[in-house]
Amino acid sequence: MKKLLTILLAVLMLVALAGCGKKEETPTDQPTPTEDDGTVKIAVLLPFTGDQSYFDTLANAAKEVNDADNNITVDVYECDPNGAAEESNWMNWYDNVCEDGQYDLVVSGNGTYEGFLYNACEKYPDQLFYNFDRSWIPETGVPANCYAVDWALDDLGYVVGALSAAVTKTGTVGVVVGMESQDMNQFIGGYCQVLADKGIKYVISYPGSFSDTALGKEVTEDMISKGADVVWQVAGGLGNGVIDACSGHDDVWCIGVDQDQYLQFKDTNAAWANTILTSALKNTNVAFKAVCEMVADGSFKNKLGKAETWGIALNGVGLAENDFYLANASEEVRNQVAETLAQVASGAVEVVDTKAWDEATYEVEWPKVRDANRVD
Repeated sequence: MKKLLTILLAVLMLVALAGCGKKEETPTDQPTPTEDDGTVKIAVLLPFTGDQSYFDTLANAAKEVNDADNNITVDVYECDPNGAAEESNWMNWYDNVCEDGQYDLVVSGNGTYEGFLYNACEKYPDQLFYNFDRSWIPETGVPANCYAVDWALDDLGYVVGALSAAVTKTGTVGVVVGMESQDMNQFIGGYCQVLADKGIKYVISYPGSFSDTALGKEVTEDMISKGADVVWQVAGGLGNGVIDACSGHDDVWCIGVDQDQYLQFKDTNAAWANTILTSALKNTNVAFKAVCEMVADGSFKNKLGKAETWGIALNGVGLAENDFYLANASEEVRNQVAETLAQVASGAVEVVDTKAWDEATYEVEWPKVRDANRVD
């Protein structure tokens, strides 16, 4: 009897153990987790957002990509809100996004920060990178795991100058450039060129800041007192002071920069918006979205190790042709601008490009261009 009970107990224990094992099995109606679900993952490293300029343009483009049903996700990181540009901080951020290979692409750029990007390219040779706004490339060339782009700002300046010449009633226009440098003067080389060719006088101001709005307003009021009735701002946050000054004069137009600044202020500051005839666009958003698609379809590999300029033909630069511009720029003016865009895009016009000059050439040639029809 005892032997029989022992056998029965052993059988019951085996059944119980079998039942426990069965409970640990993955239910057949649930998907089996996988390490790679096919989603393309992209990290964007910006110093900060809220610049009301091209950092915001890129951040907004990232949001648009996330909102689209395209199996691409973009994470935007604000890495340097104080603008300290410390190497240890930036390399920590690159370590965070690169070490475990979680991202298919890492995006950053801008002259202040792109050196850190190139360091990361060397440190993580298997990681792919996109420099969305190059100012320079290493002496050894663009890293083999990176695609670097810049923008045909010379062409953009030429078009803005042509528009300014077409709408001025005083024969004098102005431009506020945040700081003077060879790179920043690329914006206004073509601008000065076309204005001089058309016999239009121009005032140039270099306030030495990209953030002092009070100073921006002050220098713009000075320009207006000298007869400027179209003022282009190329000055980051300081440009808000330029817009403010222009808005106080019914007969003065402002031209914005980097993003569509009429749309930026239309719902929050109508007085500012209604003085912005158009904006000179650096379409970092267009290129970023195109790069995201390249990564997704596998064609991005064809761009690696290359530096390219996005100009009018690629919609890398251009003017904001919003409803306000269409309503306030005459058909004649719009036709002139369209013709200029076509001429520049086709190469029919050779536009001054300060970035194409070596230092010695720049020192000799730039003053001639800058001062050809400049007034103080």
